Order: sequence, then structure tokens, then C-alpha cells
Amino acid sequence: MYEKGRISSGQLFIIMLIYLTATSSNTNFDFVYGGQDGGISNLVVILPGLLTLYLFLKLQERHPRKILFEYTEDILGKWPGKFVSLLYVWFALEVAVMSSRQFSEFIVTVLTPELSEQVYIIGIVIVGAYAVYRGMEAIVRFAQIAFPFYLFLLIFVNILLIGQFKLDNVLPFLDRPMGEILFASYLQYVFPIGELIFFIGFFPYLKKDKRKAWLPYLAIVLSGLYLAYRVIVSIGVLGQGTSQISSYPYIAAIRFVKIGEFVERIDILFLGIYIMIILLEFIVVFYTLAHGVAHLTGMKSVSPLVIPLCFLIAGLGQGIIKDSLDLNIYITQIRSVTSPIFALLLPLLLLIVSRIRFGKVQDNSSDNAANNTGELAEGKATN
Repeated sequence: MYEKGRISSGQLFIIMLIYLTATSSNTNFDFVYGGQDGGISNLVVILPGLLTLYLFLKLQERHPRKILFEYTEDILGKWPGKFVSLLYVWFALEVAVMSSRQFSEFIVTVLTPELSEQVYIIGIVIVGAYAVYRGMEAIVRFAQIAFPFYLFLLIFVNILLIGQFKLDNVLPFLDRPMGEILFASYLQYVFPIGELIFFIGFFPYLKKDKRKAWLPYLAIVLSGLYLAYRVIVSIGVLGQGTSQISSYPYIAAIRFVKIGEFVERIDILFLGIYIMIILLEFIVVFYTLAHGVAHLTGMKSVSPLVIPLCFLIAGLGQGIIKDSLDLNIYITQIRSVTSPIFALLLPLLLLIVSRIRFGKVQDNSSDNAANNTGELAEGKATN
């Protein structure tokens, strides 16, 4: 534990909703593999997303005030626990590198093709480093400030998109083979829904409030509904063929939005806030990565690790990824295999072993006292 602050369920809801909806706007896997039935794929992915969140929150409930890198050693023993922690640190580094490169590819493709990706990789790493250095509460406050602007722009843009929508473009439904629909759903679980595991860095600081415990689950449901809507409205505006060959179909659809004959290129306004929002993805992953490395190395603070991790991420982002094709191969051929291990198999294993070794979680009066003061309960697992 390297933080003293706390976050509420409402704050976690906001940051999760931003993370899961913003990062999805620059992907097209559900368009390519699901077509007009990609909306169905995104509805299906809600259930495994809820299961993943449930597993991690139950683990956190059994081991309060400890981050995953700490309670894996309590559950499995010192060295097996460190090995599992090392796997999660490696996965976080892998995703941080890919996120920085994906962000830079997106900006170069959509806004500034005359600039190199290296400029934006360095930029996002610097911003992420500063956010991690400032700590969890600063990250959450940024999300709270940005959320109203992001929500307003989403509602405003999508109201205007409805005027360009053509129902014939999305018909007929269930036209794709069920195998393709389910594969598209699986890829959406891999990215972005499965990435909610990187909130393991935030779960230990969550205030215990049973009345609002449903809010993080609501973030998963709303994200799935938004992902489904985004597929339907984009295909309704662009048509099936154009949406499938476009690298960023939702952004391409927004470019059709205009107000009368005078105000066009609304997408520039949207991208202004959107770029700040998708930075949050990298910041969350970087935050979890820094805390994992700090625990494995025995550091008392994450601050000395921020700069070295910056150089590592920037170097790998420029060295091992050549273009957007490499990113697609990574998602469809590598992450599609490894992601379920971290999002489902390992947390399920940890939960089972924790239940066998420690029995049920004791719920005593100290929990209620912690609730009343807004602090996370200090309950312990008992035999």
C-alpha cells in the first residue's frame, strides 16, 4: 500500500466508465468480425465483464487494504505469489507499451499525419508519469473534472448522428454466422472490457459502502450498452462496407456530423476532449505497473521508479511495434490467448485457494465503524 487516500464507489464508477467507453472508440474489431451484429457481440460481453469484476472485488473483500501483488503472497506463499505478481507486472508493461503506441498511431492517423509517432509516445509517457507521481486521488479528480465534458460531448454528438442514421444500413440483423458474432464478442472482452483488471491498483482504496457497491457493476453494463450503440449508429451512418474497412469507424461517422450548412467538422471538438480522456487508459495501466514493480523490488515509494519506467515504455513502444498492423496482430493473436488467463483463470484460482485456506470472511463491528467513517473495513479472513 503506497497511498493514504480513499475513493468512493461513485468515483470508481466514473473512472471505469470513462476508461471502458473512451478506449473502445478507436477500435474496429467488432465491426470487422461482427458487422451489423457487432452490437449483439457487445451485449454478450457484459456477462464475462461482470464476472471478472466480481472475482477481483471478492478477492479484495477477503484481503482488504492490500493490493493484488501483496495478497497473492498471502494466498499462495511468498515465492509462488511473487511469480503470479511478476506475471501481472509483465502483462501491465505489455499493455502500457501497446497503449502508448496505439494512442500515438490514432493521433497521427486522425489529426497530424505529418508528425512522427515518437512525439506522441514521449508525450503520453510524460503525462502518465506526472499523473502516477501525483497519486491516485489526483487521477480520480482529473476523471471527475473531465467526465461532465466528455458526457456532454457524447450526448451532443450522438444526437446529431441520429440525423445521419439510415436503418437500411444495419439490416438484416443476425446475418453473420454465430461463430463470428461470438468471436467478435470475445475480442471485445479481451479489449476493452477485460482491461478493467488494471483497476486492481484502485480497489484497495475503495471505501466500503454496501449501498453503492453496485455502481462499478453498473459501469460494466453501461459500457456494454454504449459499445453496442456505437456499432449500430456507426454502421447506420457509414454503411457496412465503409465501417468494416475503416480503422476508426466511430470517429469516421462523427465526421459526417454538421449543424446546418455552416458548422462542420464537429469531430475536431469531440477529439479535443477525447484525446485527454483516452490518456486515462494509459495512466491507469501505468499506475498499476508502477505499484507492481515497487512491490516486487521492495521500494517504499513508487516515485523513484517513474522515470526508469518512462524510458522503458517509450523505448519498447518505438522499438517492437512498427505500425497499426502489429497492434491488430497483438490483440487478435497474442492478447486473445493471454488476457483470459489474467482476467478469469488466475483470479478464480486465487479466490478458490483463499477460500480453502482462510474460510469465510469475518464481518464484525469494526466493519460497521469503518463504514460510518467512510474508510475501508479492516476485516480478516478466518478459519
